[in-house]
Amino acid sequence: MRTQGMPKQFLSLYGKPIICYTLEVFEQCEEVDQVIIPCNKDWISHMSKLVKKYNLQKVKKIIPGGSDRQSSILNGLNILENVEEEDLVLIHDGVRPLVKEETILENIRTAREHGNAMTVKQNIETVVVTEKESVGFSDFKNRDNTFTLTSPQTFRAKELMEAYKELEKEENTEVPILDASLLFAHLGKPVYLVKESGLNLKITTPEDFYYLRAYLELNENKEILGV
Repeated sequence: MRTQGMPKQFLSLYGKPIICYTLEVFEQCEEVDQVIIPCNKDWISHMSKLVKKYNLQKVKKIIPGGSDRQSSILNGLNILENVEEEDLVLIHDGVRPLVKEETILENIRTAREHGNAMTVKQNIETVVVTEKESVGFSDFKNRDNTFTLTSPQTFRAKELMEAYKELEKEENTEVPILDASLLFAHLGKPVYLVKESGLNLKITTPEDFYYLRAYLELNENKEILGV
């Protein structure tokens, strides 16, 4: 998405930046105690102003992000203080503003029971898995058993910290570790699914931006018309 130097999470819809729509969902969730934002260091001041403008009281710290997703997560973990065994960390994409509160609550419930949770969405199309230019019958997968990863992902904070320490001991891995759930799977730990419904869209392309605008307009019209 071409944003002329502005990170896409700061693009505005109806006068409000995408990141603020996202943060407001967590602000309104009673189970969430605090929010830490890893942010492009050049935009921390701008983010701070938005937090004040939209009265996001659960945002306790805005810190420099890393060079990729994993290092940004690590930066957030490294500033946590007085972490208890039962404390949970939710990791969410700033450009997923349509996450439902029930998805957040189910993440928390699942992680309390099993130690972690990974939000996924059921695929509605048949899936083919192959590294070749052609496929055989066994390469077709039942869509009922295939899922797309979304977010949030939720972990016991101490276990997640230990998982990153284990990864640091490895000299290299065959598969890039792109997020925390993949890290847990790489270390042989089971990861528990939270199956969501609805449009938990990640704003990545211009088309996504227009889908989000249409969705917000639809919801606003429903409220006005009482539908």
